[in-house]
Amino acid sequence: MLEGKWLVPRNPNREVFEKDYPLFDPSALQVYCPGCRSVVRLGRKSPNGRVGGWCPKCNRGVGA
Repeated sequence: MLEGKWLVPRNPNREVFEKDYPLFDPSALQVYCPGCRSVVRLGRKSPNGRVGGWCPKCNRGVGA
């Protein structure tokens, strides 16, 4: 499994993350969170094709 990277958000909260990544990706990739090393599912997709997920422990966005 790959190690994820922090997303560089405009504002590090979940509401902005969900606006930046509005589409759901059913074939989600799983990565390790770079902070707490828990498994994060990258189940959101941006309009330009980037995938991301949200780590509930670190409260930050994670990408591949």
